[in-house]
Amino acid sequence: MESCEQKTKEELVKLVATLERKLEEVSSELTLYKNQNFCDKYGPHIFGAMSDMLTIISHDGTIVELISSAETNHVEGTTVQNLINANVEDLLPESAYRSLRQNMDKVITTGRKSVAGHSMMFRGELRHYENQIFPLDEKYLFCICHDVTNQRKVEQELISARLKAEESDRLKSAFLANMSHEIRTPLNSIVGFSRLAIDAKEEAVKKQYVEIVEKNSDILLNLFNDILDLSALEAGVLQLAVEPVSLISVCEMLLWEHRCTLRKEVSLILDAVDRELMVYGDKHRISQVLDNLLSNACKFTPQGTVRFGFESKNNVIQFYVQDTGIGVSPEKASTIFRRFGKVNDFVQGTGLGLTICRLLVEKMGGRIWIRSKLGHGTTFYFTLPQQI
Repeated sequence: MESCEQKTKEELVKLVATLERKLEEVSSELTLYKNQNFCDKYGPHIFGAMSDMLTIISHDGTIVELISSAETNHVEGTTVQNLINANVEDLLPESAYRSLRQNMDKVITTGRKSVAGHSMMFRGELRHYENQIFPLDEKYLFCICHDVTNQRKVEQELISARLKAEESDRLKSAFLANMSHEIRTPLNSIVGFSRLAIDAKEEAVKKQYVEIVEKNSDILLNLFNDILDLSALEAGVLQLAVEPVSLISVCEMLLWEHRCTLRKEVSLILDAVDRELMVYGDKHRISQVLDNLLSNACKFTPQGTVRFGFESKNNVIQFYVQDTGIGVSPEKASTIFRRFGKVNDFVQGTGLGLTICRLLVEKMGGRIWIRSKLGHGTTFYFTLPQQI
């Protein structure tokens, strides 16, 4: 009797254990079923919300499934439905397909994820894409195509900004090095000859020293004025005092000033011009540009003629300064309006004058250019609108 009861208990224990296992299996299957229902219900929405194009591609390049929304279709001229069973070779430009195919072959060979990119026209714009390809099995690959055009633009802007900053830093260093040299030269002359003038016994010698001090003081003052003008122009804070300007009065004043300092081997001529011609502009800045061009022409004309003038032409006033001097080589002419663009590196000067001329002319709404032949003279032209 006791043995029979023991046997019954053991059977009940086994039955309970079996039921628990079955219950656990049913519970696991129920959970899986619920999860499957969740994926079935929300999976398309989740994939549709992604901004990437998700595709299942066979090893031969056939698209067997597209599991993202129509908005992520980056293949122009075809619908999502037409993409299914199409071969990517027929959908992409040759260069884009070649990049994708190499990436696919790499994944097939290695069995590991690989990333590559391609570019192609989409809606009239060159777009850039990154392709991440994953192996699924021996037949299929999973591809995520991500549009990285905006990222590329930002990267290019950052590279451009970095290069611009580096160039700005280089120019600043060159500017400081050049200016320190240009300032030191006249300053040393001023200090040295001032002491000599004080100690000089003869009036003639003292006068000579004073003239040297005065000349170098003018050089130093012009240098500081150039630096201030350049800084104001590049910062965009230079203001123009616009008023009616009599061009003949400006030119006649410059003619008198330069003839007083001109070498006897050089003739300065103001050509016949319309004496009634007026322009609305900044008289001081117009005079500054002409003065700089005349100074350069006289400096680089050992002998011969410098002539200048202006004329009304196509609703603008065109000025010119022509000389029979040493001329400018094509290499120098292409850089002469840049900072430190000098005709002759061995002639004193900062190389800022023509840069300032260009910036001033552009500020006043005109343009400036050069025509020259080495050894046969140079002509500078610039224009100003008749009403700035």
